[in-house]
Amino acid sequence: MQTLFGRLYLAALTSVSERDLIFDLTCLQKRSARKKFRRQILDEWGCCAYCGRSKPSTLDHVVPKARGGKTTKENLIAACGACNLEKSSQPWFEWYRAQDFWSPEREERILRWVNQPQVLPPVLVPTFWSQQLLPLTA
Repeated sequence: MQTLFGRLYLAALTSVSERDLIFDLTCLQKRSARKKFRRQILDEWGCCAYCGRSKPSTLDHVVPKARGGKTTKENLIAACGACNLEKSSQPWFEWYRAQDFWSPEREERILRWVNQPQVLPPVLVPTFWSQQLLPLTA
């Protein structure tokens, strides 16, 4: 589904909000938006959020989808395949604290990540409508 705002097209996904699909106000197809969204999170972490292995290959839902977690940037962290598979749908805090590789620094980083403020994009109004919304002068 695509929506036209002036000359900007926003691809809408069912599981990801539109604010997560806007990258430098670039027009993206659904598949490209997903790849860029995923790559952005993997690059920001640089290593598995849990064990610290380099080059994580998966994204883990901190609050699992099975427990009502959403597919948003704040709920996705980079994880190696082994950690993602082992954690499964367990609560991350309990699972992570039981691991030999638990680290208070990595735990704090995960907490900062999931509690980061949500930044909403500016509202885009097509030129035609912005002219209609201007106050009328007498």
